Amino acid sequence: MLKIRSPWIQDIKIKALNLVDKEYTGNTPPTVFVGSKFADLNKANVGILSPLENKEEAWKYDDPYHWYNNNYNINKIIELRANLINARKNFSIFEVRNSNKFLDLAQEIAMSFKPSTIEVELEKKLKAKINLDNIHLPFGPGGEAKKIEATENIKVNQKIEKVYYDTDLKSAEAIIDLNKIGIPEYKLSQILSIGITGLKYNRKLVPTRWSITATDDILGKNLIKEIKNYNTISNYRILFGNYFGNYYLIFLFPDAWSYELFESSMPDQLPNIDHEIYTMTDYENYYGRKTYADNTVGGYYAARLSLLEYLRDNKIQASALLLRFVTSEYSAPLGVFVVRQAVRKTISSQIFYFNDKKIMLEFGKNLILRKFGYNVDNLLKKSILLNNINKQRKIFEFT
Repeated sequence: MLKIRSPWIQDIKIKALNLVDKEYTGNTPPTVFVGSKFADLNKANVGILSPLENKEEAWKYDDPYHWYNNNYNINKIIELRANLINARKNFSIFEVRNSNKFLDLAQEIAMSFKPSTIEVELEKKLKAKINLDNIHLPFGPGGEAKKIEATENIKVNQKIEKVYYDTDLKSAEAIIDLNKIGIPEYKLSQILSIGITGLKYNRKLVPTRWSITATDDILGKNLIKEIKNYNTISNYRILFGNYFGNYYLIFLFPDAWSYELFESSMPDQLPNIDHEIYTMTDYENYYGRKTYADNTVGGYYAARLSLLEYLRDNKIQASALLLRFVTSEYSAPLGVFVVRQAVRKTISSQIFYFNDKKIMLEFGKNLILRKFGYNVDNLLKKSILLNNINKQRKIFEFT
């Protein structure tokens, strides 16, 4: 039985379940997934994901940018991803340091940018399941792979292959270098998870949900170093936008870099404007965090990355307070790609400029009051970032 998160998910048709036996030919987008639900943290499941159909368009099953640019809705994305079969095997996370036929194939697939045909034999028949998570993208049923092989030569990306053979290059440096030549973060997280990067004797398998956050964090920290060289903005700014029911209200302050995120679950109806809503928050000052953002987890690093891209592209520095409101429009979790794209969409929407902090905050308050019937002061009064800024005055405020 499918584990239903939203009623419509039970209507998703998983074509893979129509398999008469345990053998099939698939076309990986290319996509690999590393999962770990073991008590022993030194073990992981490595899966090669593939749909049964769409040989020439298999890439569409793993391209969030394409979904965004072509206005795919949540249902369409879930239906695509639900038909990715996860043919997996269990390994020690250190096995990538040795030669292994299955892992070698998984690494080749991760280094490729074109769909590859694979032949798979599973140990057992598939059972209906859609794997949904707030960090990684959904995917369909999985099973132990008895046998798996490529039916054609896999064409790997030469830039990634160069990183693979450079065993003196640290993972963080490799991720940053590959991103600079245009390799997107969702691809980089797969490269990191499957042990392609890093010093020779440090390489290991990393669960995909961890590698996604690690990639966002690596890229984000690198951008923070860059934007600290830019002048701070000379005004106050508000940005507001939405993607799949994930609404972001972004306050930018003319101050040195700091960042705070509030994530709130917004009910369809509130009994009154001061009603308490479920909220989690994390913060970092100019010098960054020393611990993981345990409250807002992966969303913290994904939102920060997209915001930093905006500051980098405009060669500016600012303190940023982000308020995320998750509504029932977001009917099924699709991973933190939604967070990145929601912030990017918000940034590409209209920007409101202010010379007065009080006027900006009042504008933001009224915007949320009109949209949700909620008094955002309930969050602002808890803000560490805003409390710090309120203790300061800017020179231009006196002119």
